[in-house]
Amino acid sequence: MSNRQVLLGVVGAALIAAGLLALWFPVHLGQYDQWGMQISCGRGFNGSPSQTPGAHDANLAGQCATALLVRRLWAIPAAIMGWVLVTILAAKWVRSAPDDSEESTRFWELRGDAT
Repeated sequence: MSNRQVLLGVVGAALIAAGLLALWFPVHLGQYDQWGMQISCGRGFNGSPSQTPGAHDANLAGQCATALLVRRLWAIPAAIMGWVLVTILAAKWVRSAPDDSEESTRFWELRGDAT
């Protein structure tokens, strides 16, 4: 593998990690409830704007829905792009033949007696 492919693989893995972590961390509004706690809208995976504290306020539920939407709009495509990038690089690596100068570590390409 070339340095460029390794770098692209690392970037792809970072995109996957960033996207999944962004969906895992909770989404908060910049407002506080009556007890001084920051209002949480849930996580990107399963946020429910109608279950937020103070959801009787339609404006607050709408702000939570918007905050969750914005988080999902960038986190999901980032994770998907990283997954596609890593999958393409893995497919290229499996299908490529090693150079004459490097020894193969793939068991199906071993030459000679493998016992």
